[in-house]
Amino acid sequence: MVKRYLNQITLKEAVEIIRSTPPVIGSRHLSLTDSVGHILADSLYAEYSVPEVPTSAMDGFSVVSSETAAAGDQTPVTLTNFERLNTGNPVENIFDAVVKVEDVWFLDEKTTEIVIRKSINPGTNIRPPGEDIKKGQLILPAGVKISPFNIGAIAAYGITSVRVKRICAGIIPTGTELISPGTRPAPGQVVESNTIMAEAYLRQFGIDVIRYPPVIDNRVLIHGAVEKAADECDIVLISAGSSAGTKDFTSSVLSEMGEVLFHGISMKPGKPAMFGIINKKPVFGLPGYPLAAQTVLRVLVSELLDSWGWTGPEKNTVPVVLGSPVSSEGGVDEFGLYAAARMGDHYTAIPLSRGASVQMTGVRSNIIVHIPIGVEGYEAGEVVDAILQVPKEDLDHTILIAGVYDESIDRLTEKCMKEGIRIRAGPASGISALILLMNGACHLASVSNEEDISICGSDKNTGKLGSLKLVARKVITDSKVRRVFELASQI
Repeated sequence: MVKRYLNQITLKEAVEIIRSTPPVIGSRHLSLTDSVGHILADSLYAEYSVPEVPTSAMDGFSVVSSETAAAGDQTPVTLTNFERLNTGNPVENIFDAVVKVEDVWFLDEKTTEIVIRKSINPGTNIRPPGEDIKKGQLILPAGVKISPFNIGAIAAYGITSVRVKRICAGIIPTGTELISPGTRPAPGQVVESNTIMAEAYLRQFGIDVIRYPPVIDNRVLIHGAVEKAADECDIVLISAGSSAGTKDFTSSVLSEMGEVLFHGISMKPGKPAMFGIINKKPVFGLPGYPLAAQTVLRVLVSELLDSWGWTGPEKNTVPVVLGSPVSSEGGVDEFGLYAAARMGDHYTAIPLSRGASVQMTGVRSNIIVHIPIGVEGYEAGEVVDAILQVPKEDLDHTILIAGVYDESIDRLTEKCMKEGIRIRAGPASGISALILLMNGACHLASVSNEEDISICGSDKNTGKLGSLKLVARKVITDSKVRRVFELASQI
């Protein structure tokens, strides 16, 4: 029997369902240093006032202000009623002001008398009780994420541990073909890497993660693993088994144990994504292909955590000029991986492989281009807002190379990285790469066929790069491009 996706819906509908899921949140006590990045479960109030008594705000001398009333440049006043203080020392009740040490003249080495030439008002240079905070005053309200710079203040106000909100996500890898990292896969085997990636991504949100041992494609064993994870965790992620193959049991197990809210999204990659509820706890079915799993984490799982108050990596965008046309099916939200860099006064981007199983595409990309549902694509030269996967500044230090690949590109990448230049390479035929170069969509082109170069005219520089030819525009205005061209000649 051919299995179908249960109820394919749009990405917008999926996000609405996910964000409407009631939070399942626990709590625990942590020391201050361990609490950074966590969300307060209880509001914090000062244990005492700071300062508790009047204290000196300066190094100087505590005095009675009325005794300084006649002091002036021409009428110095000599005082014998004072006390020497350092910053932070308590001020005795008999004094009501502090004169800065630099405004005082000494009459003898024993400092039994001081001379001042300026009157001072009551309260000057004195920190009153509770100036910073009063006992019982709010420090931070529940729901705030604790920053490193909050810790010192919290400690100064008498608190050594805090109760923070806690979310625990359990990740279950499934698949008979899975083997542990560090083992060379035989034909038909796959290194279990998706859940390692998922754990690393989720920990950026400040949540706890339990990664369970892999489970073979057996309905009973998967049922038991999900039952255990749903009992121990607040969110469950099942890696693989969400497609429509003969050994994909996630949907049926979820249906038996709870409710499937959707199975299948008009999204690429990530179409097989699944979401349901077991014992009031949300359960995600992640596709097995790495880039599809990454997409589900970024656009679905992050929405759940955000709706519960947990924020992860910033979702910043940058306008980019597309170097080549890109098409889409029109009926899906598509997320394409691109390499981008600064070209003069703007950023430009070239496409990478669109296969959901090619993990190196994720490594080589630095932006994501979202083609919304209903849009059939973009033309070359169009400006779109791309989602940054790296700090924007990284694009300013990136050189784009489009064209044919061989290992000399890797050696060039290593040499350039030592000089702070980031190489991003996009696959293209020799002719296509040269067209991108001539259109200003990349800095350099790598080709293997000399005839390709001659076809596109003579307005270019050509250098050797291993077995390839590295091609640049005739006039190189960017010093980084010139340096890459020089380094290529050394390989």
